[in-house]
Amino acid sequence: MIMLADWHPDIVEFIISKMQNPRILRYLIENTTDETIIRLAKEKLNFKPLSMQEEAMYQGIVNYKNIEGLGGFDTAIIRDAENKLRDGGTYTVHNPEFLTGANISVTLTKEFMEAVEKDADFELRFPAVEEYTKEEMNVYNTKWHEVGDVREWEKMGYKVRTYRTMKAKELWNLINVCATYSAEPGIFFIDNANDMTNAKAYGQSVVATNPCGGLRLTLKIAG
Repeated sequence: MIMLADWHPDIVEFIISKMQNPRILRYLIENTTDETIIRLAKEKLNFKPLSMQEEAMYQGIVNYKNIEGLGGFDTAIIRDAENKLRDGGTYTVHNPEFLTGANISVTLTKEFMEAVEKDADFELRFPAVEEYTKEEMNVYNTKWHEVGDVREWEKMGYKVRTYRTMKAKELWNLINVCATYSAEPGIFFIDNANDMTNAKAYGQSVVATNPCGGLRLTLKIAG
């Protein structure tokens, strides 16, 4: 299981990189206004145009559509030939084996869900390490893995950079389309989990879960 927070600057790339279905990528390209989603979906999508010989072959198959017996072709084969002629080629994906050995999920925060409900913008942020002093970098290298939450990091007084702002609903739609038609990413409401866990009584917070959500991974609260 690999999880990434909704506020992380790489969240869109993280989700799209795992998509193996060309139809999902094409749907995203045609049904979003977010330029980054469109760009990453296009980069993931691979298109091979039909050669003249292939076009003639598929047209020959389609010609049997209205002939009794279908020329011995199965209806699924004829339908596939029609689709290839309509598209002018074949769609596949680049790097189809990427992360195939792992499930991916996203942790959703209350701030993100509120932005979705209000149709507001949402900031993708991360510690501004490129602006840190040597001392601040030492703290980052020793403490960030214990904190792991950009909101808490900012409360501790360390500078956070907004790498990008996007419509929360665009990210929400991306998550839902991919989860519905490819079963990933999984969704984990991290703030709700921490509100209801008894791990806080032991000085711990929930940071992740197993794919089915039945086993929570906790971490000792920094401080």
